[in-house]
Amino acid sequence: MQLEADPLPGVWKLVSYSARDADTGEVIFPFGEHATGYLIYVAGQRMSALVTAEGRKALSNPNRVPASVEERAEAFSTSTAYMGSYRWEGDRVVHNVDVAVNQNWVGVEQVRMAKLEGNRLTLTTPPTPTHPDAKVRVGTLVWERVA
Repeated sequence: MQLEADPLPGVWKLVSYSARDADTGEVIFPFGEHATGYLIYVAGQRMSALVTAEGRKALSNPNRVPASVEERAEAFSTSTAYMGSYRWEGDRVVHNVDVAVNQNWVGVEQVRMAKLEGNRLTLTTPPTPTHPDAKVRVGTLVWERVA
């Protein structure tokens, strides 16, 4: 099977992030209806992603370490980031995680179903326990190419 050329290199800005309950179909917005983020694919097969919740609070101290445990916990729970290599497989992209906010993802393949329409890229996760209540949901992240 011959795969099409990799169309992903570039900078993608998050348009929306929603999650549908695998059992009930209920849709939530784990990081709020206006989450922000960027996804970068570099020719040469490297990627980086950062997603943050809307309305995040600034830490009481601009340096992370003096911030309280509660502030750091909130900052952790309102963002996610990871990077590594990737491979394009036509209808899916596989992220091979080298470093991540969630240490459990390091060394693990994160598989996303991929649909590319013009300048929009929709990535869908497999059913996964999702923030904030660990219910099994299918995440959908819609990205728009900005560079």
